[in-house]
Amino acid sequence: MDTLIIGGGPAGLTAACFSPRPALVLERLGTPARKLMATGGGRCNVTHAADAAGIGAAFGRHARFLAPALRAFPPDALRAFFRNLGVETLAEPDGCVFPVSQKAADVAQALVRAARANGAEIRCGVRATRLIVGNGDGVKGSPPRITGVETNHGILRANRVILAAGGRSYPDLGSDGSGFALAKAAGLDVTPSAPALAGLFTQEAWPGTLAGILVENGGLRLDGPGDSKRFFHGPLLFTHKGLSGPPALDLSGEIAARLLDSPSVPLRATFLASRQPQEWLALFEEWRRQHGGRALHNLLSGELPRSLATTLCGLAGAADTAVARAKRDVLTALAEACANLPLHATGTESWNRAMVTRGGVATHELDPATLACRRLRGLACAGEVVDVDGRCGGYNLTWAFASGRLAGLSGG
Repeated sequence: MDTLIIGGGPAGLTAACFSPRPALVLERLGTPARKLMATGGGRCNVTHAADAAGIGAAFGRHARFLAPALRAFPPDALRAFFRNLGVETLAEPDGCVFPVSQKAADVAQALVRAARANGAEIRCGVRATRLIVGNGDGVKGSPPRITGVETNHGILRANRVILAAGGRSYPDLGSDGSGFALAKAAGLDVTPSAPALAGLFTQEAWPGTLAGILVENGGLRLDGPGDSKRFFHGPLLFTHKGLSGPPALDLSGEIAARLLDSPSVPLRATFLASRQPQEWLALFEEWRRQHGGRALHNLLSGELPRSLATTLCGLAGAADTAVARAKRDVLTALAEACANLPLHATGTESWNRAMVTRGGVATHELDPATLACRRLRGLACAGEVVDVDGRCGGYNLTWAFASGRLAGLSGG
């Protein structure tokens, strides 16, 4: 056969939709797109209402590598693609784009129909166990070439193979890390994987006492040597073991990667992103003049959730202290606690809760213009199997669709 695609998720199915010749899609589960149907709480955040550059910026270190795929299939084109498949989409105020039906199953089913309409066969219950590498033209010393795939149902020969087997997040839904093993066994460099878009566990115990409390306009940033002072802003949710919400999720991949070499990662938290420490301090001084006899934690509860206000006052040494009696150093400590509080991440939620994977096939192995493997002819990679992960908000699915399209069109 000409084209064999390993993985029946969003990247693999999109590759089948755009392959110039009919493809065979291998899916190890009983049905394709299982993980896709669970994304966004079953709603499927298909993309984000940004341009290609805006999507790329959400991937930080790999924005340049993603650029060709995203320029060729930006959010507007992606939405038009789904519109042509009968799936209308709608951008919410935060820029996240969902199907109007609010059903991820509609997205998955549309992809399956489109792949089959393009001549693809989707073969479920088939697990790829090895990429077969041979001497492509039979001449000694010529570059190695993929000649097929060994599966649990025998060997399948192919002129080109697209590896779109996903990462390691939500293994029960198909992403079990097998794509990394296939790539590594074939000689490709694979960056160690770690959970991304996952909740954080903190060394400090006090966040667990606030489990369920949501700070609408909070923020987190890394606090290591050389790290940017810029906060990731958004709703910050306290959990039984630490923190979740978009700021925590967006940093979790980098934190998980650093935790491979360190027991903890220093962070800073802000609980009202628009207010700097000096502005908090000015507010406290105004309270001292106008409400001297009132307890600081009661006044602060007008700005932040009451239980958080009480906790921050305790951390600053101002528990049950009237604002008029609080010393300047205590008020300064409280201002820092509100706007720039030190924390330490010691872990993330497991693969069963992580939304995406940090790590995978190293980007230097692939030509960004085609996603074809530089050292192994006949192989292309797409989606989460590649060492690319972005912020939450539809960015990672945009990469899955755009990279699947580019790999599908590629000659491998």
